Amino acid sequence: MKQKIFKTKVLNKIEEDIIVNKKYYIEMLKNPNWLKKMFEEANNNNYEVSSQIEVEQFELIIGDAKTDKQNARIVYENLKSLNPVQAVTSELWAYMTHIEFPEYMAKRWKIDDKEDEKKVKELIKLRYFAKRGGKGIVRNGIARLWWAGYWGYDPKRENPFELVDVILDKQETYEHISERLYNRNRNILIASLETIKENDFNSKQIRKLYGKINSYGSDKHLDALNMEDARLMVEELVEEIKKSEERELVLV
Repeated sequence: MKQKIFKTKVLNKIEEDIIVNKKYYIEMLKNPNWLKKMFEEANNNNYEVSSQIEVEQFELIIGDAKTDKQNARIVYENLKSLNPVQAVTSELWAYMTHIEFPEYMAKRWKIDDKEDEKKVKELIKLRYFAKRGGKGIVRNGIARLWWAGYWGYDPKRENPFELVDVILDKQETYEHISERLYNRNRNILIASLETIKENDFNSKQIRKLYGKINSYGSDKHLDALNMEDARLMVEELVEEIKKSEERELVLV
């Protein structure tokens, strides 16, 4: 079937009314389908349109961050035909967060009513909407699952989702990959994820590794690195991190 998406004018209006509808986002657990009900009560069936994206209906696992890896598999498997151009469509991801998977969003990305109004608006925009550029698309509550699959899925591996699991294992890994241009360089991406898994890196070590890759890239042409060179580069940076940690232990 064809995937439904919001009409652009409708999406713009929903985003414009974030503060007006703030209570609905905060109380999503009680009333996850509030927006759909709002359209129905207004006899408005003109808020959506069929896209060119083919998809079979699927369900997500309702839960906390522990469900991310399983849900990334579900989303990517069902939307594997999606290309990167289609994957930056705001109308698609906002439709999924508001209309198709509001129960999942209510549980996974609960909006804290103790935050001030500005912060609440930022959080809603970040997780429920998906503006092009910056963190917009890749931080959307459903889109992030697809992008993790897109970056990490490798059909050549015994477990094709092995590296997807690494991306979602710690928030720092996803954030660094999503915010840096080297997510477009598959060799560096794979080499870094393999290293994080093999060395069981903690959050601090992950930050150090990607910081060093970023600095390394300022002096080197990262795009020119083949798989072997990428692995050698990452190994070199890991050694630097380990030596730095050893010096820190001596000084303590």
